Amino acid sequence: MKFPEYWIYLLLSISKLFLFSVYAGTNFSFSFFVLNLASIVVLSSWTLLLSSKKRRWILLLLLFLHSTLLISDLWYYRYFDDLLSVVLIADLTQMSDVGGGFLTLIEMKDFLFFADLLIFSIVLFATRNTQEKVTLERKSLVAGGGFALGLALFVIPIVISYSNEEQWLVDEPISNMREYYQLGFWGYHGLDFAQGIGSFFKDTNVTAEEESQIRQLHPNHSSTNPDSEKPNVIVVQLESFQTSVIEQQVNGQELTPHLNALKEEAYFFPSFYHQTHEGRTSDAEFITLTSLYPLKSGSVYTQYADHEFDGLPELLRNAGYDTAAMHAFEKDFWNRDDFYKNIGFNHFFSQTDFPDNQDIGMALNDEDFFTSSIDFAEQLKEPYFAFLVALSSHTPYEIPEELEQLELSGYEDPLLKGYYETIHYVDGAVGVMIEELKKRDMWDDSLIVFYGDHDSGLTQATSEMAQKLDAKTKVELFELDRQVPLFIKAPNMTRGETFTNNGGQIDIAPTILDLVGIESSYMLGQSLLNDTSNLTLFRDGAFRYEKFYFEPDLTVAAGSGTCYETDSGEKVEVEQCSEQIDSVTEKLRLSDLIIQKNALQKIEESKSDKK
Repeated sequence: MKFPEYWIYLLLSISKLFLFSVYAGTNFSFSFFVLNLASIVVLSSWTLLLSSKKRRWILLLLLFLHSTLLISDLWYYRYFDDLLSVVLIADLTQMSDVGGGFLTLIEMKDFLFFADLLIFSIVLFATRNTQEKVTLERKSLVAGGGFALGLALFVIPIVISYSNEEQWLVDEPISNMREYYQLGFWGYHGLDFAQGIGSFFKDTNVTAEEESQIRQLHPNHSSTNPDSEKPNVIVVQLESFQTSVIEQQVNGQELTPHLNALKEEAYFFPSFYHQTHEGRTSDAEFITLTSLYPLKSGSVYTQYADHEFDGLPELLRNAGYDTAAMHAFEKDFWNRDDFYKNIGFNHFFSQTDFPDNQDIGMALNDEDFFTSSIDFAEQLKEPYFAFLVALSSHTPYEIPEELEQLELSGYEDPLLKGYYETIHYVDGAVGVMIEELKKRDMWDDSLIVFYGDHDSGLTQATSEMAQKLDAKTKVELFELDRQVPLFIKAPNMTRGETFTNNGGQIDIAPTILDLVGIESSYMLGQSLLNDTSNLTLFRDGAFRYEKFYFEPDLTVAAGSGTCYETDSGEKVEVEQCSEQIDSVTEKLRLSDLIIQKNALQKIEESKSDKK
């Protein structure tokens, strides 16, 4: 057989892609197999033109590079349900500070991706003395034929998709995973690299049609209500806080007794969802402050911190509020110093402003963080907006032994046990904060919000958390993963109320503005206190609407997927969800337009030019 090492290389390469699908739980259809094999042949057929000795070592190097990228994609996918992108280079500086969490994604079986190097090395050793008797003409024929066939098998489906004007190809797609399924592993990474280079030359002009779409978000009347007495606003973002822990008992112990009690004094939204993507905590902040959606890849904080967003801090500042952000970690982490200043915060209290007391996890413990933040808030000019980002319950959920209070016999996963301990501690810190606010007469007449930023990362179907909570169906697992608590204590509120309508983090800013009598601006969310049904959507195209949950099928054309009735968890006809599918896509595209093209600033500049 001619070129034996090349055929072995192809077999090992496609086998690794299948292994990736098994580990990640992604689809690996026959057409996907053909697509990936074709791309591998296109990228490697040139090696057939080399001498046998050179070819073997180059193929070994290609296998190594392939394994390295695959295992990196796998670890990233386990955390984000998405693949690596070149735009994430801007986020590399953030990874060293949260490395403990990423280490939990590594499993010993993952290193099987490098087993092919041993197999191929054995082949090289066994055939080291074999003389290749193939003419250059024959090599050129096989290499050229392989390249042409591979290219045809790769390009023809794309041409068909383009002729059908499928959105994933014609327009900016809403999900990296759809590109992965349509282009294969190497096709996705190749396109991603090309788009990364192309972003430097991308047209960022806002068309008349785009400007018209954005202007429809802006109210035509006055943006403030000068006759109302505006309350102080305090918003607290709780790290990795899921709704599942609210009112949950573990071995007869309440995980969150203080937040459970808060339901008697505040609005509580049990059907509220985090909408974060790859930026996680920074996404939660961004969505909450701007009422826009996160990016398809990476974080707005690191890529577009200097763009105009017309967000909550700026609107409140324009209405006479003093605005401050508080986060007891490094000032430039996730580029917060630049983003906070740009979005309208007058002050940013960071790590160096807080006392050097006991750390829990990444930074100052939440109890001291909350009480110190109250001190800072008292220094602000009233009315004020204080935005607090807590940290103690950050992965990998480590807490000093002397602060552990729960009896967790019957639980085996150390991460889950650590999670419950840190959640219980943070709940206690929230209790201290509430009592302190009441003691200082800062509670009654203030608007106060507590919400979770994202899930714990422990919600997979096979996790101990899911098993203990008996989450089995698609809907149950979705809600375990996506639901985060939201508490809103309105000024002078004396009695709590539970709202069962759906909502997401994108609705927090419009709800706050509604309560303080200020009109929202260029925001895609809506107040949770009105009677309109909310379309709560996610970056991959999934959404919740009324009594339905839609899960998109990213392996096929946009618009396909499964519709579930949430009360029963049963599948229903997709027509029950179909009316909202196009709206989801348009909202994501409109958000991307505002963010990536800096459209709000250009619209304002256009207004100035016309005056």
